[in-house]
Amino acid sequence: GVLRLTMNRPAVHNAFDDHQALRLIEALDGAADNNAVRAVVLGAAGETFCAGGDLKERNGMTDEAWQKQHAIFEQAVYRMMDCPVPIIGAINGHCITGGFEMALACDILIASENARFADTHARVGMLPGWGLSQKLPRLIGLSRAREIAFTGAPVFAQQAYEWGLV
Repeated sequence: GVLRLTMNRPAVHNAFDDHQALRLIEALDGAADNNAVRAVVLGAAGETFCAGGDLKERNGMTDEAWQKQHAIFEQAVYRMMDCPVPIIGAINGHCITGGFEMALACDILIASENARFADTHARVGMLPGWGLSQKLPRLIGLSRAREIAFTGAPVFAQQAYEWGLV
């Protein structure tokens, strides 16, 4: 009854790209239509959960191409939030920026002792677009969420546990 989904681009720290987003949408649609699936576990190969959107892929994209990609990414995250079965995020290693937003779309987060969360949107000149700015303060409080957003400093597994993030 458990569908295990694994992001499998460890060479690029599981940076999210169009292909991964479309595969995630397809898998979650399949889970929603399959009464045998009672839960989804989203994890990743390698030492990083997800480094966020693949910024190297975005280099040289036109505004139109970037907007199309962002819409696909948004659709994937919305599918996660609308999934009729619980999604458990299995966080190991770095969970950064868009990867952090993806984790927050999960219903439950389980973190290894190696987990590390960071919001580096400000460092790369982007705004969170998948709900981080709303979800994170609800989970850990406004002051802590601001600290994470403004500094980009990592939150390690133990601290994430103490704050109620995992």
